[in-house]
Amino acid sequence: MRVLFLLAALLATLPAWAQSMPGMRMAKGTEPHMTQSTPPAAELQGKVVMPRTSYVGKRVEYDLYVDERLVNFTGRTRRAIGINGQIPAPTLTFNEGDTAVIRVHNQMHMETSIHWHGILLPNEQDGVPYLNTAPVEPGGTHTFTFPLIQSGTYWYHSHTMLQEQDGVYGSIVIHPKRIPYEMKEYVLVLSDWTDHKSKEVLRYLKRTGEWFAVQKGATQSYGEALAAGYFKDKLKQEWGRMPAMDLTDIYYNKFLTNGQEKGYFKDAKPGEVVRLRVINGSASSYFFLQYAGGPMQVIAADGINVKPFPVNKLEIATAETYDLLVTVPAMGAAEFRATANDITGYTSTYIGQGEPMKAPDLPRINYFQMMREMNSMEGMSAMDMGGAGMTKQQGGGEMKGMDMQHGSAPATTAPSPQNRPENAQEKAGKSMGSMQDMGEMAGMSGMGGAAGDFNYNQLRALNPTTLDSTKQWREINLTLTGNMLRYVWSFDNKTLSEADKIPIRKGENVRMTFTNTTMMRHPLHLHGHFFRLVNAQGAYSPMKHTFDIQSMGKVTIEFEANEEQDWFFHCHILYHMMAGMARIVSYEGTPQNEYARTDYKELKKEDNRPYLWADLMAHSQGAFLETTLSNNRHALEFEGRVNYQGNFETETHLLRYLDNRQFLAAFVGFDYRNNRTLLAEGERNTKNNRRVFDVGLYYLLPLLVRSELRLDSNGKVRLQLERTDLPLSNNFFADLLVNTDREYNVTFRYMVSKYVSLSTNYDSDYKWGTGLTFHY
Repeated sequence: MRVLFLLAALLATLPAWAQSMPGMRMAKGTEPHMTQSTPPAAELQGKVVMPRTSYVGKRVEYDLYVDERLVNFTGRTRRAIGINGQIPAPTLTFNEGDTAVIRVHNQMHMETSIHWHGILLPNEQDGVPYLNTAPVEPGGTHTFTFPLIQSGTYWYHSHTMLQEQDGVYGSIVIHPKRIPYEMKEYVLVLSDWTDHKSKEVLRYLKRTGEWFAVQKGATQSYGEALAAGYFKDKLKQEWGRMPAMDLTDIYYNKFLTNGQEKGYFKDAKPGEVVRLRVINGSASSYFFLQYAGGPMQVIAADGINVKPFPVNKLEIATAETYDLLVTVPAMGAAEFRATANDITGYTSTYIGQGEPMKAPDLPRINYFQMMREMNSMEGMSAMDMGGAGMTKQQGGGEMKGMDMQHGSAPATTAPSPQNRPENAQEKAGKSMGSMQDMGEMAGMSGMGGAAGDFNYNQLRALNPTTLDSTKQWREINLTLTGNMLRYVWSFDNKTLSEADKIPIRKGENVRMTFTNTTMMRHPLHLHGHFFRLVNAQGAYSPMKHTFDIQSMGKVTIEFEANEEQDWFFHCHILYHMMAGMARIVSYEGTPQNEYARTDYKELKKEDNRPYLWADLMAHSQGAFLETTLSNNRHALEFEGRVNYQGNFETETHLLRYLDNRQFLAAFVGFDYRNNRTLLAEGERNTKNNRRVFDVGLYYLLPLLVRSELRLDSNGKVRLQLERTDLPLSNNFFADLLVNTDREYNVTFRYMVSKYVSLSTNYDSDYKWGTGLTFHY
């Protein structure tokens, strides 16, 4: 198995662009050459890369046809978007020095776009609509032309609304000019799939719906906390006005590799070392990568070669890419498994022939233990902590300014590949010594230590990446902020629609320091640039285009400002970006892109779109309706109650959230009531007969209790306390309300689906009732 390490070292000598040259510029291509793309076969074949010492670039052309189509990944058919009739889109293969000519044909009735993720190219070719490139209009065609000055594993996807989740993503492979080896390689595009429409997913996140947590068993209810011995931790969490902890926002129906839940590379030969080009093309999922055939050698990150090192388990953040070397087992087909980091599912690819060799299962998440660990951080700033879960260097102290852990969430440690159950072929062959080499490989150390779990500190550039210290430095500090209850994500408490551009100047060095104050992790991506991810390797810190920052963590990146115009910077969890976590990095003193001049306001509108949701409780004693129309800072709320005697009450309020945390809101409204069967003779302007305007304040108290203080046009003051969605068990919830008008309401709901709950309530005026609650 020394061949594996020899090949890894050989690969590390390849001319991956910009290993120490972040300022590399563009070149122009030459002769025409047409490349066609075909849909993937059910059992994919590896591409054999042949040795060569030099290469003269060509003009490589692709036509990409974007259209809507019906797909079925789960047994349920829904409309999605494909390219050239497939999801994921075709792999675009080039050589370093080529000129890419890609015609994007929009065959839909809505606009689309394509961004070339990780590719260094002219600003107008970057593909962000209304910033760099015009959107591709319905029925239209846009031709992208750019020289390829780099090599490595990259990908492409739509940057229009939520189309990436719907299927508009594919892989890019750029081979270097010089290849000193012959090796088979496979492209693995990981993705997540939901049967819900992507717009519906974002709307549901905005309304803080519970069903995704119910599906994952992640509600973290008081009943479960009490049974598991975490009641005080749950109480402390909600006292701090924190919602339930989770690793991801969404429950996904399937996880896919190259569009399949399970795939096979049967042309891989026993004992062969193959290269896996792994791309996390998901909309919002992190994955743990495991290989049943032994340790994986990491040889490149985000397209850039790194000093090879072995790992048993690697976590890949959304939008990252890693190149790995693995050895095909002597007998059987080894599973390459990508498990979603919330352990709700996985996708598998089997490499080799024969009986499957399974990768070890990962244990389920202990959400209460995770909650306890987060509670323990209360009162500590991210600066004091240096990052959640930070480890220490061997022989050294804390690496401040860098989240060291990158990877293992609580209670997810995987057993080493050699500890998994053996298959029948292994057991039969072991007596003949055929698995001896496999055992040696699993236990051998090399390239900096024995194989284990991955963290960013293991990434070491092949050459020093330090920037020219004589240049002027610009320091930029950004805080990652958000409100999970309202699903608004931001930098420095400002969404893209509210924020100014981040100014930099060409020729200077830029150091950006990020402090994550949210309870979620965020994979951040800077368009048009590679940066030093400052880690324990110091001068050999790796070059990347996307990095993960853990909850309460801190990360520093550095890059040479060698471009012009405006570039997008954002969280690559699609729903976080669409909820506001994005900024524009703008080069001062350079000519502005025409789209940034004229259409930038369209891009800024995206995160501030209004979303509507409603709950209708149809009970035996009456009907109760609550609706909300909300954007980032405003909400229009309506409450209506009616019974079968013709009594009714309505309240309508327009809110404006005032503080950064969005705990405080001012409102104006109108209260109209006519509970005629409850009125005493001559009763006027009371809680049962009221037509008043009002003004007031809402404030979120500890334990997630919403308090209301209002003054109406008759001079009457009312105080109200309300707690909704109080989790009693995984799918059993309570709503409580009381006010100084001596009104109160108690509701219990048992969720049976995303849209329907069994429910019962007691209202001080309308009394007991039972029935169904419909959720929209």
